[in-house]
Formats: sequence, C-alpha cells, structure tokens
Amino acid sequence: MPISLAASRVLIVDDNEFNRKSLALMIRRAGLTQIEVAENGVEGLRKVESFRPDLVLLDVSMPVMDGLEMCRRLRERLTHEELPILFQTALDSDEEQVRCFEAGGSDFISKPIKPGECVARVRHQLEKRKLFTDLANFRARVERELKHAKAMQLSLLPEPRELEAVAERYELVLDAHFETSSELGGDFWNVYPLDSHRVAFLLVDFAGHGITAAINTFRLHTLIDRFPMQHVPPSEWLAGLNRALKEVLPVGQFATAFFGILDLHTDTLTYASAGAPNPVVGIAGELRLLDSAGLVLGASRRAVYADRSLRLPRGSCLFLYSDALIECSGPDNGPIGQDGVPGLLRGAIAANRARPLGPLLERFYARTSLPLRDDLTAVWIARRA
Repeated sequence: MPISLAASRVLIVDDNEFNRKSLALMIRRAGLTQIEVAENGVEGLRKVESFRPDLVLLDVSMPVMDGLEMCRRLRERLTHEELPILFQTALDSDEEQVRCFEAGGSDFISKPIKPGECVARVRHQLEKRKLFTDLANFRARVERELKHAKAMQLSLLPEPRELEAVAERYELVLDAHFETSSELGGDFWNVYPLDSHRVAFLLVDFAGHGITAAINTFRLHTLIDRFPMQHVPPSEWLAGLNRALKEVLPVGQFATAFFGILDLHTDTLTYASAGAPNPVVGIAGELRLLDSAGLVLGASRRAVYADRSLRLPRGSCLFLYSDALIECSGPDNGPIGQDGVPGLLRGAIAANRARPLGPLLERFYARTSLPLRDDLTAVWIARRA
C-alpha cells in the first residue's frame, strides 16, 4: 500500500532563487504542496523552528551560513536528530560526500539537479521518516498502555498498609516481594482475613509471563470473589477455582497455586496445593520443605485436591515463592533448585531474623542474571513469639 505524503512538509534552503523555484516545482509535481523556502542557513534555522518540516533540501554553498554549518547546528538539537536533510551540491566527489555525511546529512543530490532523481530521493527520505514516526508513535502508545496495565496489575496485590493492618490484627510478620520479568507478569498473591482468628494466604503462578499471563491474573481476580473462603476447606475452595479457570483459560494455559488457612486458636495451618513450589516451614529453628503436590489449575475439571495440616505455633514461619526463585540462574551459578531454598532461607534468617526476606533476595540476585527469565513472588509469613 503506497504511503501518503500529502501532509509532509519540505523546507528548501538555497541562496539561488532559480534553484528554489525549480526545486519547489519538482516537488509539487510529486504531490507535495506544503513547501517553504529560505535563502541561507540562518534563515533556514528559523524556518525549521516555525515551519517544522519533515525534510530539508539544503544547499552546501551559501552566504551568511552555509549548509554544512546549518546541518551541524540542527544535529546538536535533540528534536532534530532524526530530521532528514538532503544536501544538494555541485561537487560530486568522495571528499564532498564525506563532508556532507560528517555534518549529519541523510543523503545528497548532485547538481545539476535531475528531476527524477530528486523526486525519488525526497520520497524515499519522507517515506522512511513517516515509517519511523509511525513506529515511534506506536511504541509510545504501547508503552503507555503497558504502564497503565502494570499499575492495574499492581493494584491487585495487597498494599503495604493493608499488610501492616493484617499483620497487626493476627500478630504476624508479613513481608513480600513481587517482580515481573517484563512489563507484565503472571504471578498473583494476596492475604484474606476470614474472621477473628483465621487468615488465608493465596499464591498463584500462571504459566509463561508477559501480557498473556497478566490477562490470566485479571481473570483470576474476577473469579476469586465468586468463591467465599470462610466455610470450606482449602481443597474444596481450590477445586472450585480450578473448575472456573478451566472454563476461561485458553487451551494449554494453566497455573500452579498454594492456598492455606492459618487458625490462630488451634495453631494449625491447613493448606491445599496445585503443583506449587514446595513452601518452607520453620518450627523451633528447623526448616523443612512442605509437600505441595497437586494437579495444576486449569488442566482438568475433575481435578481433586487434598488438605494437609501442620502445627504452626507462635515463633514459627512460612515462606512461599514462585518458581523463578528456584529456576533462574547466573553465568557462574546454576539454579538454586528446590532443595536449595531451606539453605538460602537459613542464611537470610542468620542475617536478619526479624525480616529475612531482604537478605534472601540479596543472595538470590547476587547469583542470578538480570533481567529475570520469569516472574518472581516471595512471601514471608511469621507468627510473633
């Protein structure tokens, strides 16, 4: 499809009136009607600012300020770094061409001007500029939309003030980190107060990352309110969520998940899992991995999940994370792996017993290449002693 150049603006800078009129006539015959002229480089610089051309046809030899100097001054301005500048010169030599390009010229036309060549080079530069401009505008629009989408995704996560309120209400220490590998990601986590003595935790990691995975987190968020958590065990709640996700997820897309309910009256954590990375539980100074086996969400409507329970008394802790923590690696280090998480956490606790998530992430990033290849979520939950 031909590119329309009807709206393109051309500035002709030449000290010879006959040349100005001849060039303007050639360009008009090519369908370009928005044309402005200047007699030297000084006037040309003023016309560039007022006329805002899409291309400058610039003579090299002129009084007051020649074309080379005008071109150099334009290139010093960020707004004109990409402006096409087409030199016209009577000196058709390698040295002259080098001078034009070193000054910042985009191309040149040899005098005497050949109408066919002139029109072809003008159209080529204008078409290229329009393509670059359209691409830049498209990229800027996409970046704006991604920025808004990222803000929306972050709004799905618990805010710091909300975490502080929940932590105070249930006498917990809550610390979390969320990072996407690109503008958007497929991780989701949240905390849900159920009643005066029960609080629930959910971490979901959709397959892949980027826009597709992020859309799935929005789907998930709209579904969660359809399944009240207060009166069902975690396994039943996870099964209901799985059936709903199976209806809306495209074929081949799925998610891992951990859903647990902490009962402060009985000091019990009851949880169900859908193939999530094994959480780490810490009791009386001993760290161990929990069993988190289970069919991923969205794979089968008939998936059945099991409830598992353990004591989580005061002073104990629970660490949840997405698989980026165990799968990302660096040039000199392989992935940490599932079995390496307790050791990583143990070192972080030794560095900061009250808030070990910060030291843990420092150790992780010290051995991992950036940007991450997958989205990372890490949640530290501890009962106050």
